[in-house]
Amino acid sequence: MIKRITELYRMFPVEQTQACRRTYFNMSTFAINRRVSRKDTNPIGLYFLAGYFVLYAVILYAMNRFGGFEAGEALGVFGILGVGFSLMAWLLTIGVKPLAYEVKQPGQELSLLLLYMLPLAAFVAYGFAAIHRWVVGQPTDSLAILLAKLLVFVVVPASLMRYRFGYRWSDLAAWSLRPSHMLVFVGMALILLIFQSLAGRGMRDITAAHVASHQLLLGVPLVFIWLCIEVGVVEEFFFRVLLQSRLSAALRSELGGIVLMALLFGLVHAPGLYLRTGITQEGLSSNPSLWMAVGYSIVITSVAGFFLGVLWARTRNFLVLVLLHAAADLLPNTLPTLRAFHLLN
Repeated sequence: MIKRITELYRMFPVEQTQACRRTYFNMSTFAINRRVSRKDTNPIGLYFLAGYFVLYAVILYAMNRFGGFEAGEALGVFGILGVGFSLMAWLLTIGVKPLAYEVKQPGQELSLLLLYMLPLAAFVAYGFAAIHRWVVGQPTDSLAILLAKLLVFVVVPASLMRYRFGYRWSDLAAWSLRPSHMLVFVGMALILLIFQSLAGRGMRDITAAHVASHQLLLGVPLVFIWLCIEVGVVEEFFFRVLLQSRLSAALRSELGGIVLMALLFGLVHAPGLYLRTGITQEGLSSNPSLWMAVGYSIVITSVAGFFLGVLWARTRNFLVLVLLHAAADLLPNTLPTLRAFHLLN
């Protein structure tokens, strides 16, 4: 099944002259603007995927053996989110033409983004807690968090890319209402909502709260719009649009970019899990050790980045990711968001 997901990530023949090689590395991500060669495959993506599997297995075993972490849930997340949803994303995008997306200087841009992840991780670890202390009460607290996230995850890195490498604002996040892309969103959104309804608590909590129909009719669209900005724009712009695109271009491998992006996406949450004591996660104590926080960020958090990474690689449509991320978080966040904005009686 994993082999089927990776079949389309192909490498193109690289010219042999030094001048052509220099030109190649200054071009956009190869999978976006060039036809895939059926004869030549870049094995680096498969190497990274195999390495991820080994790392995942070793860490999960160590967490279970020495930290008492329950492996069953992690394997369920891996199977459903990592494998199942990634396969569905691949199937739904068969025949879909991705939008053009240019990466001008992959190596330099990637280096800048990786350096920027250091202050970004510090913000994740300390910034939210500081805002909660300084801003008291809802919805002011939620609005302050949103503004801070937009600044750190979107405005600052976009400005760095624009002024350092000469991008226009419109170059950084390609989007389109192309019907074939919107059908991908609808199909994946239905799958995610059905899964959340059956396996998650969101729908049960909404039913148990006995929310009036007119409140849901008004509130659910508002929550969806809020999530489009709060999680969709914020996380997808930095991790998929900026980071994954540069990883794929630098490695000349879409699969390699997906794997490394997912791993970095997980690891950036590790400082917060370790330092923000008292914040519990499913299966993790409120005061985890550093190695347990890092392990959790890999075996649970990183897995969630795979299917969205597949969708970005196959569509290069920022709008699809924004809408889909909001749909994925809709049910579990409906009641908390409505209560935060005092939209429930």
